[in-house]
Amino acid sequence: MDSAAVPDGDGGKSIEPQPEVDGSVITIPTLSVTEAEEEEADADAVDDAIDPAQLSAPKKRNRRGKKSTASRGPTALPKNRGNGFEDPPMTPDEAMEEKQEIYSPRIQSCIQRFRSRRRLQLPRTTYFDEYLFLGGVDTKQGAYSGLDPKELKQLTPAQRREATARDVVYEGTGGGDRFHDGDETKWAVDFAGVAAGFLSRAIIPLTGLLTGPMEDAIDVIENFLRYVLHHDVCPEYEENVKEALKVCLMAREEWPMLNSLQTALPGLFNFAATELFSKTDPDAWALDLFQIPDGFDAKSVFYSAITMLDDAKVFEHLVGNAVELVNQYECTLEITKVNLPTKELIERFQKLAITTDGNKKIRLMPLGKLTLIPAVIEDGWVEPDIQHPLQGEIELYFEQNILVNLKPGMKMTLEICELGADVRFVKHIRKIVPSFYTFLAQELMVHFRAPQENDRPAPSVHNPTAEDNQPVEE
Repeated sequence: MDSAAVPDGDGGKSIEPQPEVDGSVITIPTLSVTEAEEEEADADAVDDAIDPAQLSAPKKRNRRGKKSTASRGPTALPKNRGNGFEDPPMTPDEAMEEKQEIYSPRIQSCIQRFRSRRRLQLPRTTYFDEYLFLGGVDTKQGAYSGLDPKELKQLTPAQRREATARDVVYEGTGGGDRFHDGDETKWAVDFAGVAAGFLSRAIIPLTGLLTGPMEDAIDVIENFLRYVLHHDVCPEYEENVKEALKVCLMAREEWPMLNSLQTALPGLFNFAATELFSKTDPDAWALDLFQIPDGFDAKSVFYSAITMLDDAKVFEHLVGNAVELVNQYECTLEITKVNLPTKELIERFQKLAITTDGNKKIRLMPLGKLTLIPAVIEDGWVEPDIQHPLQGEIELYFEQNILVNLKPGMKMTLEICELGADVRFVKHIRKIVPSFYTFLAQELMVHFRAPQENDRPAPSVHNPTAEDNQPVEE
């Protein structure tokens, strides 16, 4: 048994016995220094050997991970946040730049900054461009839109925004006759007017008045106006901007109301009166949407409704007399008051049921009245100067489900028939516009091209191919 020295309690070394190992049972390798170095070298050679399969295998590229929010800048927002209209915070330098430099041409810089800081995509970009055009802003692609992306990376954010901007508010004659030129005799700052013009006319062909696209269009304008207020772009027009925001709320309220009239008009009362006293025009109403009950009898419906109104003057004129059409005309009127049926009248109509030949019952909606006055709906066309067929206010009967979707200020172009004794019915409604309807003269400039002098002869009956014979200009 071998022994090893270990320290004892007195600081000296004591001999500790070691167990003997039988070499016949366990083989103990003993390597010299030279052998150990050779074995380590062999192991390194194995590690350094190149597998032929690795030579033919393609190298895997390290995929770049997505940039985190922190790596995208100190004011970056999460990409999945909101709908793209959130305004990310500004750095102190940006805030100072905004106060001192950005708003020198204030509204132009405001538009450019709004577009650059919002994730506007089609069709919202189209809505915003059309809105800006109605306000006299040039939104066509800029002359420097083909800059090299490498060059753009070398610019500061402000320089990059200026280089790629395509919204221009002219202060002189650079915009020609199509855009704002700073002439106060031709242009006025009117946020509410431009919003009303866009939301009452331009929005129709752009969205088809479908709920989703219409909400997106209103949302774009509303968020831009809030951006103008939030950044104090033009404090002198603050009240006007707030009026424009009210127009957005009116658009959200009134367009769904007018859309619902497609299934409610003309109502059984006006439809029955048209069949009795005039000639029905199948194209006058959307009869595929307006449901006419089976067994409908015009005479029963019309006179039953007149009886329920409990109007002695109207009843005496229509019942027991030979009633004929007295007058028929088309005119434009504005609603001044909506007179809904009273509670008593509603209860009276609820008790009424008209039995048809097929033993089916027709229930009539309670009737109320609209009070209207002569008006004009401007649309850019020059109308002949003729006298309006009406000089004062009139009243027209409509069902309750129609009246609840109308409000004072709305205008209607309709065809009216008179039966005498101030009894009238509506034969056809050609147009209904919301209360905020506004026609902007800028709409006429959409396809405008400035005339140019041309000394070449135009085609005529004597020389119809005059243009074909002209030499091509080089």
